Amino acid sequence: MENIVCNGCSLLCDDVSAEVSGKTVNSLGLCKIGHAHLDAAITHKTGSSEKNLEKAADFLVGSESLLLYGWTHASNEAIKEGVDLASSLNGHFASSIDMGSLKAMSHSIHSKGLDIDLEYVRNNGEFIIYWGVDPSESLHRHPSRFAVLPRGDKIPEGIESRTIGVVDIRPTETMKMANHRLIVTPGSDAELLDIVKSELEGKSSIKGTVLGIPGSELVGFVSGLQKSDCTVIFYGSGVVNSGNSDANLTGIANLVEVLRSTGKEAYALPMFIQPNTMGVINASREGKSETDSLQKLASGEYDTVLVVGEDVLAHLPGPAAKALSKTQIVFVGPPGGLTDKIATVSIHTVDTMIAGSGAMTRVDMNDIQFKKWKASKDGDTISDVLLKLKELVHKKKA
Repeated sequence: MENIVCNGCSLLCDDVSAEVSGKTVNSLGLCKIGHAHLDAAITHKTGSSEKNLEKAADFLVGSESLLLYGWTHASNEAIKEGVDLASSLNGHFASSIDMGSLKAMSHSIHSKGLDIDLEYVRNNGEFIIYWGVDPSESLHRHPSRFAVLPRGDKIPEGIESRTIGVVDIRPTETMKMANHRLIVTPGSDAELLDIVKSELEGKSSIKGTVLGIPGSELVGFVSGLQKSDCTVIFYGSGVVNSGNSDANLTGIANLVEVLRSTGKEAYALPMFIQPNTMGVINASREGKSETDSLQKLASGEYDTVLVVGEDVLAHLPGPAAKALSKTQIVFVGPPGGLTDKIATVSIHTVDTMIAGSGAMTRVDMNDIQFKKWKASKDGDTISDVLLKLKELVHKKKA
């Protein structure tokens, strides 16, 4: 087996191996999501015919209101090409980061020095809290590789040296490994965070049931925070997409600062799922991204949409998905999915994992370079196709 990089989720695991023998795909270290992604990527038929490239370029040049959308499954190199293409066409570059993650990363919580990388968590994280996120459903190896099970420099016994807390609106699989399980009513996260902060500051005394949580469980949770030398809060969609994200993130930031005021280490990190969410966020921070594309898409403001790298119709809100299905869609990416199926023209590319080239930005903002291996294919990547489209667009506009 050879070392590869998996782009099945935002962890971008680079400590895994795989081999392909005939139609059989074997892997070592990949989670269920990663192996399924690899298996599909190996069997995809790709190709970018000159006819489809010409047709796609004609649609892009002829558009009066163009949206370039997707990108969280594209490499950093492809995102750069996409930004340049959008500029050439006076189009709007945007992504599903509109749905919570961009707003979260723009919050002051990420300008207060609360960020660290996942290796630091593995080596130092003593009290790990999953707040509004269930890695057992989406980021399978997060607990096993970084946050719960592994041994670290200051965590010599792995899970035996850590305390695990889970806060969610319902019981989850991740709660089964937790020492503290807090089930909150929807929309009460900010209030709970304020109660925990006040308890740590000695400004209140928890008695009886609080927000539906037995007082003894909440006292135990606060006691765990007081004992921990290094607390890491991982927040997810339950925090970001609850309709109260600003107050929730402010509450987490305040809690972290109270812990730090006692001389303890404390951090807050996001748990976004799509493989290159952070790469798109980096592009948006340079002022390259449309921030209200969903509303404009839903209202029918775009006549043509270049969808790059992902099956956006599978996760867009209903009104936006309905409006998108009525536009001219140019799809560029690995084949499969509803968006590819209904596109006016599709150009199929080699998956980044199979191409073994380019880089993506892990959820903790570390760039991960993909690796060539025996199963790598020489077909066009998303970046290659976008470069060809950019050249065709320049010729047609000349």
